[in-house]
Amino acid sequence: MNINKFIKNTIVFSLLSFISFPALFYPQVNDPMSYKRWNKIDINKISTVFSNSGLLCDGNNQNSNLARTPSFEYPQGSGKQYGTCVAVVVGAPFPQAPEVVGGTNPDNLPYLDGSMDEGCADFWNEEHFAPYSEFTNATVASISTDPNSWPISWAASIPNYYPVDGLSNNIITNTNLPNVPIPLDPKTGWPGAGPNGKTIADQETFSVMFGWGGTDQIGTGNSKTRWLHTQLIMRGMAWQGSLYENFVVWMFIVRNPTDKPIVDISMGIHSDFGFFPSFIPSINFDDDRHYYDPKLQLAYGWDDNNYEENPLSGGGISGEDVAWAGVVAIKMPGGNGKVNTYDAANFWEGQTTNSGSGGDPEMYYNWNLRNLNDPEDSNHDGIDDDFDHNGIPDAEEGGQGYYIGKGADGLQVLGSDKFTLQPGQMDTLIFATVFGMTEQEIKTNAQRAISLYKNNWIPLQAPPAPKVEAIAMDRKVILIWGTESEKDPEFEGYKIYRSLDNGQTWGAESFNDFQGGLHYIPIAQYDKDDNISGYYQSSPEYAWFYLGDNNWNSLLRFVVNDNTIQGLDLSGYKLKNFNNGDTVNVFIDRTVLNGINYRYYVAAYDTGNGITGPLENSASTKPNEFNNTVEVRPELPIATINLNNVKVVPNPYILSTIWENGWDEHFIQFTGLSEKADIKIFNSSGELVKTFNKDDNSSILTWDLKNEFDQLVAPGVYFYHISSDIGTILGKFFIIL
Repeated sequence: MNINKFIKNTIVFSLLSFISFPALFYPQVNDPMSYKRWNKIDINKISTVFSNSGLLCDGNNQNSNLARTPSFEYPQGSGKQYGTCVAVVVGAPFPQAPEVVGGTNPDNLPYLDGSMDEGCADFWNEEHFAPYSEFTNATVASISTDPNSWPISWAASIPNYYPVDGLSNNIITNTNLPNVPIPLDPKTGWPGAGPNGKTIADQETFSVMFGWGGTDQIGTGNSKTRWLHTQLIMRGMAWQGSLYENFVVWMFIVRNPTDKPIVDISMGIHSDFGFFPSFIPSINFDDDRHYYDPKLQLAYGWDDNNYEENPLSGGGISGEDVAWAGVVAIKMPGGNGKVNTYDAANFWEGQTTNSGSGGDPEMYYNWNLRNLNDPEDSNHDGIDDDFDHNGIPDAEEGGQGYYIGKGADGLQVLGSDKFTLQPGQMDTLIFATVFGMTEQEIKTNAQRAISLYKNNWIPLQAPPAPKVEAIAMDRKVILIWGTESEKDPEFEGYKIYRSLDNGQTWGAESFNDFQGGLHYIPIAQYDKDDNISGYYQSSPEYAWFYLGDNNWNSLLRFVVNDNTIQGLDLSGYKLKNFNNGDTVNVFIDRTVLNGINYRYYVAAYDTGNGITGPLENSASTKPNEFNNTVEVRPELPIATINLNNVKVVPNPYILSTIWENGWDEHFIQFTGLSEKADIKIFNSSGELVKTFNKDDNSSILTWDLKNEFDQLVAPGVYFYHISSDIGTILGKFFIIL
């Protein structure tokens, strides 16, 4: 399908799915931002909150207590967050027809509507897009993977009305607007992003907004409050899989709902990533570098000095542990669909000058969106590229090639060309928030986002991911999964990975591919006996991919009978996710320690598809669901006869042992306990330090080494007294900090 035709079909048939007005129309009164809702997109390695009013993270660095997390956490679960503010802006010059603008404009200033909040953007006329109430869930923003987040029912078409000011129930209805019906995905009922309402991503977001004067006008009578009468339709799209797990695509469609044209309108991407942002507790203001790749249309950044404060536990971390983050413009509205302006500025410095970030709408429009008279755009082509200020673009004379965002406050704005929106007309802005652990990797991931767009959002996929059930026993973990992956004609085998840090790393051995991508060595691999083995040879780019050694016969395979597996000791465990007669594969890991949390995932991989090299599944971010990823903790059975097997592990306790999963975790475990038990811990002076009253179905109790006053205990010798219905036991252990 022609890509332009696909975009048109996407706009007309699927980007807008709405509820019928008579049933669920609620007047927008007082403060339309009362319909603002938040949710989280988290299907791949990126996790971030987003709002249904166009704000894609909220790293409020003016009041960190108001920041919302995760704010572009990457990798998901790491606790490392990079998002200060990612949003969109829509602007146009004065004059405009009176019918297309609202508010007051006595000074004939430009119009600039942004979805930014002042706290995370320091933009002084904030939140100029408000959600249509009839597309709003009672509590959260809508996301495809959670039907409970959807409205009561979806509308049939895009609204043909817009509020006069958003503060009253006065609306303007344009009966001349074309009706744009939006079908729903027949399988899910979600208004999908594909043709005929098909859901095309593994996770999608959807919201509809109108332009208004923003929350700054409420009760203030701001004489400069003005806005464009536009509608904005927002989608987020995220995919799983090794090719797509490092970016999230965002699509914003601007529509003119009035009966007059909006002339010389522009759209822009407001991108503010910090490495790390100052809203994170204990993080001070450290400089960052910000780059622009005009060929990829990638605005991205990284740490400036190869060192950052640890956002989790104090101290520092090296640059190799800090991700690269940015936005890649995939399609800009108007003109040739390309980026027309690029501005790099500082959140605070020079805010009311042509070198900074404009706090007022007219400043932002002129100095950021249109990038006029910027000292770093010495050749006046709209692109900042003279960062050493010598009058010559850096690329022409070997200059530094990047902007220094002092105090972790660098802002990048990508702007479109000017275009005119006729009544009822729409145009589309598409970009991706993209991450990588090296500069080459973020560029590779940006190119993959572009390629996915050019392929009409049809991803290249590995075989279907196995669905795994896990059984944790005494010093043993059994993984069981079905054979659905093997039905894929390109299926070649399985790889099994294990993590000791909640999925942040997947093995003790790793390597980088030729583009800087990080890969781990699996703890087991099973390759079909088909003479396709060794390292992949059809593409030099994937010559690192190991296909296996034809060892398929070593894979254990059984048939489920009576919810168990005949011939395999499951210690009475009954399978929950497989039926009698199912053929299942089994892997047994006997190299585990009791009391440690392990995460596993089973990846199916293929032989290569002629477009890329071999593909394999990624780990799921939701191990509590039935998918290819599980989390377990081996342990002894609950004591039922006596307490003779009680142990303290590790003993002695030494800081930063294998037992430490987090950055600042300290804990020991009492193992071999009964279901109910009273545990008392004494120091060497005989003083009671901590008391536990255990009553659960685990044989383990974990102590964080803190006393009754929540203070970390001192090093030394400690004694324990454990009593239960089946006996009493005394013992001692050592803490070495």
